[in-house]
Amino acid sequence: MLIVEHLPVLVVVLSLLSAFTILIVGHINKNSCWFISITTIIVQLVMAIFILYHVLTRGTIYYWLGGWMPPWGIEYLVDALNAYVLVIVLFLGLICAIHSKSSIEHELPKPSQKIVHFYTVYQLFITGLCGVTVTGDIFNMYVFIEILSLAAYALVASKGGISLRAGFTYLVMGSIGACFFLLGIGFLYAVTGSLNIHDLSLLLPPLYGNRAVQAAFIFIILGLGIKMAIFPLHTWLPDAHPAAPSPISAMLSGIMIMVGFYALIRVLFTLFPFYYNYGLILLILGLLSMTVANLFAYFQNDLKRLLAYSSIVNMGIAATGVGVAAYILATVTDPQEALPEAASLAMAGALLHILSHGIGKAMVFLGSGNIHASIHTRELSKMSGVGRDMPYTGYSMTVGLLSLLGMPPLIGFWSKFLIIMSVAMAIQSVGGVVMLITFIVLLFNVIYAAAYYLRVAKVLMIESGAVRTHEAPFPMVFSVVVLAFACLIGGLFPILIIQIAVRASLTILGGG
Repeated sequence: MLIVEHLPVLVVVLSLLSAFTILIVGHINKNSCWFISITTIIVQLVMAIFILYHVLTRGTIYYWLGGWMPPWGIEYLVDALNAYVLVIVLFLGLICAIHSKSSIEHELPKPSQKIVHFYTVYQLFITGLCGVTVTGDIFNMYVFIEILSLAAYALVASKGGISLRAGFTYLVMGSIGACFFLLGIGFLYAVTGSLNIHDLSLLLPPLYGNRAVQAAFIFIILGLGIKMAIFPLHTWLPDAHPAAPSPISAMLSGIMIMVGFYALIRVLFTLFPFYYNYGLILLILGLLSMTVANLFAYFQNDLKRLLAYSSIVNMGIAATGVGVAAYILATVTDPQEALPEAASLAMAGALLHILSHGIGKAMVFLGSGNIHASIHTRELSKMSGVGRDMPYTGYSMTVGLLSLLGMPPLIGFWSKFLIIMSVAMAIQSVGGVVMLITFIVLLFNVIYAAAYYLRVAKVLMIESGAVRTHEAPFPMVFSVVVLAFACLIGGLFPILIIQIAVRASLTILGGG
């Protein structure tokens, strides 16, 4: 085996060992916690880039833990889809970790006493995210979802006070979601005797009429739907995001629900390829998510709560893209012969959207943390003109808001453009009332969301009235500026990113 083929397991193991190292070394020297975490994530990110390059140039990586051949042993399988997601996870995880160097001093009570625990749990969170992404075993996916979820519950509640209530709500909803997912896995194992995702994809087709398999399908959608905060399973998210420290809000919005989205499409498109016509289910859930969450977002005065509802909107947009792809493929006789262009474009748009949303939403959440550190409020009505006193934060947040809005030439424009274009192509190729309604509702919500994104930008940069303040500390400013440049560069030079997203979409749809 080449060295790069060992990297998927090292990405996970290194992060897990780092968490224990932080816990032990941190009690000797608290200042080492941040340095160990940052160093670990940088090394992981470099590994992820090498993995992505190898997958794109040489093909899928298969790693058998302990040398046990699947389906008996646990397999890590990395193709273009999860290699792409892994790079996004670690890039955003690194930026949020950099931001936390200064932000937790302002947001955590008695940070000197909690810093060791914060970075230990943060590194476990990263471990869970990486594990979910690279594993090819569905039970192993559940284990890593539990690791990252338990870490997320603790991080949300880390501020104490009202955050404890939000953390408890998140714990209850997350546990229900995990139980649904585990029940689905149990039913699949009872019927097939296998937990390997590829092996299950070979064993399940003759069993799609089985009641246990049908129940597993429903439980998996419910369980992972809670994790990705799709309507009406989103109720934990509007409370969890405002309560969490800003780097954790950014991670929950930019990464946590994105990985839940990845897990959903990995399981559905691999194990249940269009048999149950779940494209229509995803379309309905996606359109409802963006419509309902948009209505709530518009009337929010708490900036972080507004951004939380915006995350539900964007998950709805991504789910709509995936739903369009699945709906199209369910209508063609043999998608393996000629993968419809509209389907691959819709999936590529959805995958590009999780990147554009992750970058843009992480930036505005981190920027809101910068503002909170300076003027100690989350109320939008008290932030009038604060962006002019904090120019790096203000202009970076404006770039992020415009990217989330879908303004060219930022990266958020391209993801929404691809999804809308795919729906327009589907109207011509597939036709029907469903695609026409999807196009109208999607376009309406994209335009409607622009109203509150522009309102936030106007309050920060144009209006007057907030108290005079100063720019945030360097690590906090650096994080938002880097993400602003990522939005701009990704929008100006989108070809490479779109090509990777298309390659990943063909991988999961079976077209390449």
